[in-house]
Amino acid sequence: MQLAAIRPRHVAAYIAEQTRKLGAATVNRDVSILHDVLKTAKREELIESNPAEGAERPKVPRRRWRILKPVEIGRVAKAFNDPQARVVFLTLVLTGLRRSELQALRWRDVSLVENVLRVVDSKSEDGIRSIAIPPMLAEELWQHRQWTAFKGDDERVFCHQRRGTVYLAETWRDQFNAALKEAGVEGYVRPFHDLRHTAITNDAASGSSPIAVMTKAGHADMATTKRYLHLAGVVFHEEAERLQQRYGLSTEPSTDLSERQANSADLEAAERAEVAPA
Repeated sequence: MQLAAIRPRHVAAYIAEQTRKLGAATVNRDVSILHDVLKTAKREELIESNPAEGAERPKVPRRRWRILKPVEIGRVAKAFNDPQARVVFLTLVLTGLRRSELQALRWRDVSLVENVLRVVDSKSEDGIRSIAIPPMLAEELWQHRQWTAFKGDDERVFCHQRRGTVYLAETWRDQFNAALKEAGVEGYVRPFHDLRHTAITNDAASGSSPIAVMTKAGHADMATTKRYLHLAGVVFHEEAERLQQRYGLSTEPSTDLSERQANSADLEAAERAEVAPA
């Protein structure tokens, strides 16, 4: 169609037709591109208005995260047949790395002396960060480096075992699904997305401070982190106590028990007098 011939009804029909074929998220991305094309056309005075403006888009169903429980993580870790796939799983659940961050990780970014993993290639500036890793993961990574043929500082930590090229998500997904089945873990677990949520939620539940959780996850703000804190059932007892101390409020009761009982008796007598007949 000519740009000038496109009307809001055409956009609506397009959305309805595509929604029958594709997922809501895909359709919304397509409509966003269409909106930007028409916005540019309007700015260039090729059309008078943007027919995609105000278009009713399909609602994206909210997907529930499948958070692995600690006992499930232990079972899955033991179920891997491939050593590299096992270390990938442990890295994901203990650091919360994104898929792209894991694939871009080089040996120069991993300090097995300081037990620190540095993310230097992320989708945002907030994603560039240093993550303390537990001794167990440091040992697993050290063993992996001894085993792999690609151990140079500039080589990938996780890679194709013969070529040293990028470690394909599809390759690991097959290994992960097989381990889930072997471990008897039910329900669909998205290989990278759900494991990142698992790592961050369990990190929050273990007692890490909100700021530490946000920094480790590479979030831009606390709003995103709060969703994980909510999932973890985190409540801030210490923060509540510090606020009380800031106000200078005492933890001691304002009156002793005998005084409270006397006050309660006086109140009851006054209430009886109010309702007594004249």
